[in-house]
Amino acid sequence: MSTEMLKDALDFDLIADVFVTESIGASPAELHGQLCGYLASGVTLLLEDWISMVVEFCDIESWKEEASRDAIVELYTATQTLFANGDYALDPVIADEDASLSDRGTTLAEWAHGFLAGYGLSGQKQNLSDDTTQVLRDFANLSAAKGEMQALEDNNDNEKDLTELIEYARLSAMMLYSEHHEVQPESKNNQTKIH
Repeated sequence: MSTEMLKDALDFDLIADVFVTESIGASPAELHGQLCGYLASGVTLLLEDWISMVVEFCDIESWKEEASRDAIVELYTATQTLFANGDYALDPVIADEDASLSDRGTTLAEWAHGFLAGYGLSGQKQNLSDDTTQVLRDFANLSAAKGEMQALEDNNDNEKDLTELIEYARLSAMMLYSEHHEVQPESKNNQTKIH
């Protein structure tokens, strides 16, 4: 599966539509952050464990639509593949460039909050490298800035600053993942779709 096809599964609006269909009040950005944090911690996350985490996170008993579950499976598969293929192509699931800066910033803060939660849920808290400690601290600051993000006004300076924060979050997540996992650029031709 091509990188672009994998990235399509990480579309914020797609996951937001699933949440609407399933009457879920949680944040799609926070859910994806949780997945990224868990995977970046170095712990293996099996598909069924991920589905159980989603059901608990979203506070649902079952899926109303099979397509909703499929989208959540594809989110998992695409995230794992983009982490592992070495292309550094993973993007956080946040509001896209058509959204206001405040929406983009708010969803980035939610993603960072989810990342911290996922990392914490993994139980990997011992012997953290200095780089990992710094990234987690930065993500905590980013998460705490949600109120400031909600007040962001659309202008070029804020756009530039937010773009840099998004890129920092993206690269930091992949750096943490590569600390614990071997990334294999050649493996992208051997991926199979999980259902």
